[in-house]
Amino acid sequence: MRLVALLLLIGCTPPLPVATEADAARAGVELAQLNAGRDLLVKKCSSCHDTPTPGQRSARDWPRQVGEMQQRSGIDAAQRALIEQFLVVMAAR
Repeated sequence: MRLVALLLLIGCTPPLPVATEADAARAGVELAQLNAGRDLLVKKCSSCHDTPTPGQRSARDWPRQVGEMQQRSGIDAAQRALIEQFLVVMAAR
């Protein structure tokens, strides 16, 4: 029964979107930067909790949230900027 509940929860978690050329063009950034931010998000954030998805917050709210997590996660300013950029751009989709 617990396994079934766990599988249902996993199935309800929205997948982390993949940035496209259209997302990069809309934001005026390089697609490689968005992909680097996505990769860091998965690597750094999912080591402690479920990987956040851009739709969990508004584009306006992500900078504060990423800032709050920066020290706890041990990311530097450049990594923070990439993660934040990915979340903001993709939340504005």
